[in-house]
Parts: sequence; C-alpha cells; structure tokens
Amino acid sequence: MSRRDLLHVLTAVVELAGDEPGTSVDVAAIDERIGRGRGDLRTQLNLTSLAADGLVEQVDATHWAPTPAGVARHRDDEDYASR
Repeated sequence: MSRRDLLHVLTAVVELAGDEPGTSVDVAAIDERIGRGRGDLRTQLNLTSLAADGLVEQVDATHWAPTPAGVARHRDDEDYASR
C-alpha cells in the first residue's frame, strides 16, 4: 500500500467522523468517499495498516473510528499540504 493511499483513507475516516476521535464510520461510506466500490478489499487492508500505526481502530466488522493520533496526523498533513 502506498503512503498516498493510506493518507487518502485516513482523510476519509477523519472527515466522515467530523474530526472526532472515536466516532464510528461505516466502511461503505469510506469506500464511497474515496471512489471505490462497496467491499473493496483494499480499503480493509488500508484500515488494518492504519490501525497497526495507531491511527484508526476497528469498532465492529463494518465500522472504524479515528484515534486521537489519527486526527492529529490528519491535521498535521493538512497543515503541511496548505503551505
């Protein structure tokens, strides 16, 4: 998985969660936000990778939530991109 793909998925999770750590987001909504078909396995792989880095956490089989570290990382990336 590319860093770009991971950041794209993290951005989708954080924005769909309203920048609130712990807010549950449906994988189907993430797929839709990033332009993938429902149930695209790449999304699950990316979420698992982000979870290994402590940026998201799995809520249940179809929902994930950003962690405080994930929201902070997203903000840092947005700040960097706006320079």
